[in-house]
Amino acid sequence: MGFMDKLKGAAEKASAAMPVGASEGQIQQANRANELAKEGVETPALIDSMTETGNADATGSKEYEFSLTVSPNGGDGSYAATTRQYIHPSASFQAGQNVTVKVDPADSDEVILWGAV
Repeated sequence: MGFMDKLKGAAEKASAAMPVGASEGQIQQANRANELAKEGVETPALIDSMTETGNADATGSKEYEFSLTVSPNGGDGSYAATTRQYIHPSASFQAGQNVTVKVDPADSDEVILWGAV
């Protein structure tokens, strides 16, 4: 198998992994989330607010914009961050909740919601 065949095969696999009808924005968010899941640093945060954007994906997950206070090192140097993320209805998050986020070690403004504390 030649290089171009391998490249085509990789592209087909990547395309098959995306939900049918996913928008470019949804694909970018999924790629960013996958990168941060692998490389991000788990950090405590507080959900200051969460606002539904009106977007949903094929799985029924709704997109929210989260305003967060990220508190690395136990609160020293806390800072504000925002992120948009699709959340499945079975996951319950709310303003005022302590959570864990994954922070990009190269860009502390890049975060994803990782889980409840």
